[in-house]
Amino acid sequence: MFYTRQILLFTLAFLVFSSCKKGGNITHQIVYTTDKNAFRMLGGTDTTHEGFGAYITSITPSAFKAKMNIMAYQDFWNSEHMISYIDGHDNDPRFEIALYADFTGNAEVKPTPILYSTDMWDGVFKQKQVTLNYFIFVPYYINVDFYLPPVYTGKQLNQFTTTYDSIQKRMFCKTTEFALIKDLYAQNAKVPGGFAFGNTDSTFIFNKEGFSLEDGPDKPFGGPNYTQPIIRSNHYTPTTITMPDGGETIEMISTLSYNTEGIIQVYAGKDNVAYTQDDVFVYAPRYWERLKVKLETR
Repeated sequence: MFYTRQILLFTLAFLVFSSCKKGGNITHQIVYTTDKNAFRMLGGTDTTHEGFGAYITSITPSAFKAKMNIMAYQDFWNSEHMISYIDGHDNDPRFEIALYADFTGNAEVKPTPILYSTDMWDGVFKQKQVTLNYFIFVPYYINVDFYLPPVYTGKQLNQFTTTYDSIQKRMFCKTTEFALIKDLYAQNAKVPGGFAFGNTDSTFIFNKEGFSLEDGPDKPFGGPNYTQPIIRSNHYTPTTITMPDGGETIEMISTLSYNTEGIIQVYAGKDNVAYTQDDVFVYAPRYWERLKVKLETR
Protein backbone atom coordinates (compact mmCIF):
# COMPACT_ATOMS: atom_id res chain seq x y z
CA MET A 1 0.00 0.00 0.00
CA PHE A 2 2.78 2.38 0.99
CA TYR A 3 4.68 1.47 -2.19
CA THR A 4 1.63 2.15 -4.36
CA ARG A 5 1.15 5.52 -2.67
CA GLN A 6 4.77 6.46 -3.42
CA ILE A 7 4.28 5.66 -7.10
CA LEU A 8 1.13 7.78 -7.22
CA LEU A 9 2.87 10.72 -5.54
CA PHE A 10 5.86 10.41 -7.88
CA THR A 11 3.59 10.27 -10.91
CA LEU A 12 1.64 13.33 -9.74
CA ALA A 13 4.84 15.26 -9.07
CA PHE A 14 6.15 14.37 -12.54
CA LEU A 15 2.93 15.55 -14.19
CA VAL A 16 3.00 18.83 -12.27
CA PHE A 17 6.64 19.36 -13.17
CA SER A 18 6.01 18.56 -16.82
CA SER A 19 3.08 20.97 -16.99
CA CYS A 20 5.28 23.75 -15.57
CA LYS A 21 8.21 23.04 -17.83
CA LYS A 22 9.04 26.02 -20.01
CA GLY A 23 9.96 26.14 -23.66
CA GLY A 24 13.14 27.72 -24.94
CA ASN A 25 13.68 30.95 -26.83
CA ILE A 26 14.15 31.73 -30.54
CA THR A 27 15.80 34.96 -31.67
CA HIS A 28 15.72 36.16 -35.25
CA GLN A 29 18.03 38.17 -37.48
CA ILE A 30 17.43 39.20 -41.10
CA VAL A 31 20.24 40.43 -43.34
CA TYR A 32 19.37 42.25 -46.57
CA THR A 33 22.11 42.65 -49.15
CA THR A 34 22.82 43.31 -52.81
CA ASP A 35 26.17 41.56 -52.58
CA LYS A 36 26.12 39.02 -55.38
CA ASN A 37 28.86 37.13 -53.55
CA ALA A 38 26.73 36.56 -50.44
CA PHE A 39 26.18 33.19 -52.07
CA ARG A 40 26.31 32.13 -55.68
CA MET A 41 23.72 34.02 -57.72
CA LEU A 42 21.99 33.21 -60.96
CA GLY A 43 20.87 35.89 -63.36
CA GLY A 44 22.99 38.51 -65.05
CA THR A 45 23.11 40.99 -67.87
CA ASP A 46 24.45 38.76 -70.61
CA THR A 47 21.00 38.46 -72.23
CA THR A 48 18.73 41.21 -73.52
CA HIS A 49 15.10 41.77 -74.49
CA GLU A 50 13.57 42.21 -77.90
CA GLY A 51 10.92 44.77 -78.79
CA PHE A 52 12.35 47.83 -77.02
CA GLY A 53 14.84 48.90 -79.68
CA ALA A 54 18.59 48.40 -79.61
CA TYR A 55 20.22 47.59 -76.28
CA ILE A 56 22.28 50.54 -75.01
CA THR A 57 23.66 49.89 -71.52
CA SER A 58 22.90 48.57 -68.04
CA ILE A 59 22.60 50.46 -64.75
CA THR A 60 23.06 49.36 -61.14
CA PRO A 61 20.70 51.08 -58.66
CA SER A 62 22.16 53.29 -55.96
CA ALA A 63 19.31 52.36 -53.60
CA PHE A 64 17.06 49.32 -53.50
CA LYS A 65 14.47 49.26 -50.72
CA ALA A 66 11.26 47.34 -50.13
CA LYS A 67 8.11 47.52 -48.04
CA MET A 68 6.84 43.99 -47.43
CA ASN A 69 3.29 42.79 -47.11
CA ILE A 70 4.10 39.13 -46.38
CA MET A 71 7.37 37.60 -45.21
CA ALA A 72 7.17 34.17 -43.64
CA TYR A 73 8.49 30.62 -43.40
CA GLN A 74 6.08 27.70 -43.41
CA ASP A 75 6.31 23.93 -43.46
CA PHE A 76 3.58 23.03 -45.96
CA TRP A 77 1.47 25.00 -48.41
CA ASN A 78 -1.43 24.73 -45.96
CA SER A 79 0.79 26.00 -43.14
CA GLU A 80 0.67 23.58 -40.23
CA HIS A 81 3.55 25.63 -38.82
CA MET A 82 4.39 29.21 -39.82
CA ILE A 83 6.85 31.87 -38.69
CA SER A 84 5.57 35.26 -39.86
CA TYR A 85 7.73 38.37 -39.66
CA ILE A 86 4.79 40.70 -40.22
CA ASP A 87 1.97 41.06 -37.70
CA GLY A 88 -1.40 41.40 -39.40
CA HIS A 89 -3.06 42.72 -36.21
CA ASP A 90 -6.26 41.11 -37.47
CA ASN A 91 -6.52 43.90 -40.08
CA ASP A 92 -6.85 46.53 -37.36
CA PRO A 93 -6.53 49.89 -39.22
CA ARG A 94 -4.65 51.43 -36.27
CA PHE A 95 -1.59 49.32 -37.07
CA GLU A 96 0.70 49.42 -40.08
CA ILE A 97 1.02 45.96 -41.55
CA ALA A 98 4.49 46.07 -43.10
CA LEU A 99 8.18 45.37 -42.73
CA TYR A 100 10.88 47.46 -44.39
CA ALA A 101 14.06 46.21 -46.06
CA ASP A 102 17.11 48.14 -47.24
CA PHE A 103 19.06 45.86 -49.56
CA THR A 104 21.68 48.36 -50.71
CA GLY A 105 22.31 49.42 -47.14
CA ASN A 106 23.14 45.82 -46.18
CA ALA A 107 20.69 46.31 -43.33
CA GLU A 108 20.52 43.87 -40.44
CA VAL A 109 17.35 43.78 -38.36
CA LYS A 110 16.16 41.74 -35.40
CA PRO A 111 12.39 41.37 -35.77
CA THR A 112 10.00 39.70 -33.36
CA PRO A 113 7.93 37.32 -35.48
CA ILE A 114 4.71 35.51 -34.68
CA LEU A 115 4.59 31.71 -34.65
CA TYR A 116 1.37 30.07 -35.82
CA SER A 117 0.46 26.40 -35.45
CA THR A 118 -2.04 24.00 -33.90
CA ASP A 119 0.52 22.87 -31.32
CA MET A 120 1.97 26.05 -29.79
CA TRP A 121 3.61 25.57 -26.42
CA ASP A 122 5.10 28.39 -24.36
CA GLY A 123 6.08 30.45 -27.40
CA VAL A 124 7.54 27.65 -29.55
CA PHE A 125 6.17 24.76 -31.58
CA LYS A 126 5.40 21.70 -29.49
CA GLN A 127 6.58 19.51 -32.36
CA LYS A 128 10.28 19.13 -31.63
CA GLN A 129 11.51 19.43 -35.23
CA VAL A 130 9.83 21.44 -37.98
CA THR A 131 11.10 21.56 -41.57
CA LEU A 132 10.46 24.95 -43.16
CA ASN A 133 9.91 24.07 -46.81
CA TYR A 134 8.66 27.46 -48.02
CA PHE A 135 9.76 31.06 -47.75
CA ILE A 136 7.17 33.66 -48.79
CA PHE A 137 8.24 37.15 -49.87
CA VAL A 138 5.50 39.53 -51.04
CA PRO A 139 6.35 43.25 -51.25
CA TYR A 140 3.87 46.12 -51.29
CA TYR A 141 6.49 47.81 -53.45
CA ILE A 142 10.22 48.00 -54.14
CA ASN A 143 11.71 51.47 -54.57
CA VAL A 144 14.64 51.80 -56.96
CA ASP A 145 16.96 54.85 -57.14
CA PHE A 146 19.57 55.26 -59.85
CA TYR A 147 21.63 57.86 -61.72
CA LEU A 148 21.51 58.32 -65.46
CA PRO A 149 24.65 58.12 -67.62
CA PRO A 150 26.11 61.60 -68.32
CA VAL A 151 24.96 61.53 -71.96
CA TYR A 152 21.38 62.10 -70.72
CA THR A 153 22.28 65.56 -69.40
CA GLY A 154 19.48 68.01 -70.21
CA LYS A 155 17.05 65.31 -71.37
CA GLN A 156 13.70 64.58 -69.66
CA LEU A 157 12.82 60.95 -70.28
CA ASN A 158 9.24 60.16 -71.28
CA GLN A 159 9.10 57.06 -69.11
CA PHE A 160 9.67 59.05 -65.94
CA THR A 161 7.26 61.82 -66.93
CA THR A 162 4.22 59.70 -67.77
CA THR A 163 4.58 57.09 -65.02
CA TYR A 164 2.80 58.28 -61.87
CA ASP A 165 5.15 56.57 -59.40
CA SER A 166 8.40 57.80 -60.99
CA ILE A 167 10.34 61.05 -60.85
CA GLN A 168 13.41 62.40 -62.64
CA LYS A 169 15.41 65.27 -61.19
CA ARG A 170 18.18 66.06 -63.63
CA MET A 171 20.36 62.91 -63.56
CA PHE A 172 18.64 61.24 -60.62
CA CYS A 173 15.67 58.90 -61.03
CA LYS A 174 13.44 57.44 -58.34
CA THR A 175 10.90 54.85 -59.37
CA THR A 176 9.20 51.64 -58.29
CA GLU A 177 10.05 48.18 -59.47
CA PHE A 178 6.60 48.01 -61.07
CA ALA A 179 7.49 50.79 -63.52
CA LEU A 180 10.55 48.80 -64.59
CA ILE A 181 8.81 45.45 -65.11
CA LYS A 182 5.25 46.23 -66.30
CA ASP A 183 6.32 46.48 -69.96
CA LEU A 184 7.84 42.99 -69.76
CA TYR A 185 4.35 41.52 -69.61
CA ALA A 186 1.64 41.43 -72.25
CA GLN A 187 -0.84 44.29 -72.32
CA ASN A 188 -3.37 44.02 -69.48
CA ALA A 189 -1.52 41.01 -68.06
CA LYS A 190 -0.99 40.94 -64.33
CA VAL A 191 2.50 41.53 -62.99
CA PRO A 192 3.77 38.94 -60.45
CA GLY A 193 2.97 40.01 -56.92
CA GLY A 194 5.45 38.00 -54.89
CA PHE A 195 7.80 35.06 -54.46
CA ALA A 196 7.17 31.57 -53.11
CA PHE A 197 10.52 29.87 -52.52
CA GLY A 198 10.91 26.13 -52.04
CA ASN A 199 9.19 22.89 -53.07
CA THR A 200 10.29 23.30 -56.70
CA ASP A 201 13.40 22.49 -58.73
CA SER A 202 13.33 25.58 -60.99
CA THR A 203 12.25 29.23 -61.21
CA PHE A 204 9.13 30.15 -63.15
CA ILE A 205 6.00 32.30 -63.02
CA PHE A 206 2.90 30.49 -61.79
CA ASN A 207 -0.63 31.51 -62.82
CA LYS A 208 0.42 34.00 -65.51
CA GLU A 209 -3.24 34.39 -66.50
CA GLY A 210 -4.22 35.66 -63.06
CA PHE A 211 -6.97 33.14 -62.42
CA SER A 212 -8.75 32.81 -59.08
CA LEU A 213 -7.20 29.65 -57.64
CA GLU A 214 -7.32 27.85 -54.33
CA ASP A 215 -4.04 27.54 -52.45
CA GLY A 216 -1.85 24.58 -53.31
CA PRO A 217 1.81 23.48 -53.69
CA ASP A 218 2.58 26.29 -56.18
CA LYS A 219 0.35 28.85 -54.45
CA PRO A 220 0.95 28.44 -50.73
CA PHE A 221 -0.70 31.71 -49.68
CA GLY A 222 -3.39 34.22 -50.54
CA GLY A 223 -6.48 32.11 -51.17
CA PRO A 224 -8.75 32.48 -54.23
CA ASN A 225 -8.99 36.26 -53.82
CA TYR A 226 -5.26 36.62 -54.49
CA THR A 227 -5.07 36.45 -58.28
CA GLN A 228 -1.60 37.91 -58.92
CA PRO A 229 0.88 35.60 -60.66
CA ILE A 230 3.50 34.20 -58.28
CA ILE A 231 7.20 33.73 -58.94
CA ARG A 232 8.17 30.21 -57.87
CA SER A 233 11.83 29.82 -56.99
CA ASN A 234 14.19 27.01 -56.04
CA HIS A 235 16.72 29.47 -54.60
CA TYR A 236 16.12 28.25 -51.07
CA THR A 237 17.11 25.08 -49.24
CA PRO A 238 14.51 23.71 -46.79
CA THR A 239 15.82 23.92 -43.24
CA THR A 240 14.83 21.84 -40.22
CA ILE A 241 14.49 23.80 -36.99
CA THR A 242 14.83 22.01 -33.66
CA MET A 243 12.74 23.69 -30.98
CA PRO A 244 14.86 24.78 -27.98
CA ASP A 245 14.32 23.27 -24.54
CA GLY A 246 13.78 25.40 -21.47
CA GLY A 247 16.78 27.63 -20.80
CA GLU A 248 18.07 27.19 -24.36
CA THR A 249 18.17 29.85 -27.09
CA ILE A 250 18.60 29.34 -30.81
CA GLU A 251 19.04 32.06 -33.43
CA MET A 252 17.47 31.95 -36.88
CA ILE A 253 19.49 34.00 -39.37
CA SER A 254 17.93 34.79 -42.74
CA THR A 255 19.98 36.29 -45.57
CA LEU A 256 18.06 37.83 -48.46
CA SER A 257 20.36 38.68 -51.35
CA TYR A 258 19.12 40.51 -54.44
CA ASN A 259 21.77 40.80 -57.15
CA THR A 260 21.06 44.27 -58.54
CA GLU A 261 24.27 44.64 -60.56
CA GLY A 262 23.20 45.85 -64.02
CA ILE A 263 19.60 44.87 -63.31
CA ILE A 264 18.24 47.93 -65.18
CA GLN A 265 18.71 47.65 -68.92
CA VAL A 266 18.35 50.63 -71.26
CA TYR A 267 16.99 50.36 -74.82
CA ALA A 268 16.71 52.86 -77.68
CA GLY A 269 12.90 52.85 -77.81
CA LYS A 270 10.60 53.33 -80.79
CA ASP A 271 12.95 55.66 -82.71
CA ASN A 272 15.81 53.18 -82.12
CA VAL A 273 18.16 56.11 -81.50
CA ALA A 274 20.22 55.87 -78.33
CA TYR A 275 20.08 58.49 -75.57
CA THR A 276 16.85 60.18 -76.59
CA GLN A 277 13.66 60.93 -74.67
CA ASP A 278 11.85 57.74 -75.66
CA ASP A 279 14.55 55.36 -74.37
CA VAL A 280 13.14 52.46 -72.36
CA PHE A 281 14.34 51.36 -68.91
CA VAL A 282 13.41 47.79 -67.88
CA TYR A 283 14.71 45.00 -65.70
CA ALA A 284 17.03 42.41 -67.22
CA PRO A 285 15.52 39.12 -68.46
CA ARG A 286 14.55 36.64 -65.74
CA TYR A 287 15.19 39.27 -63.09
CA TRP A 288 13.43 37.06 -60.55
CA GLU A 289 16.38 34.65 -60.58
CA ARG A 290 18.45 37.32 -58.83
CA LEU A 291 16.72 37.00 -55.46
CA LYS A 292 17.83 34.28 -53.05
CA VAL A 293 17.21 33.44 -49.43
CA LYS A 294 19.30 31.39 -47.02
CA LEU A 295 18.24 30.29 -43.54
CA GLU A 296 20.77 29.26 -40.90
CA THR A 297 20.41 28.41 -37.22
CA ARG A 298 22.89 28.81 -34.40
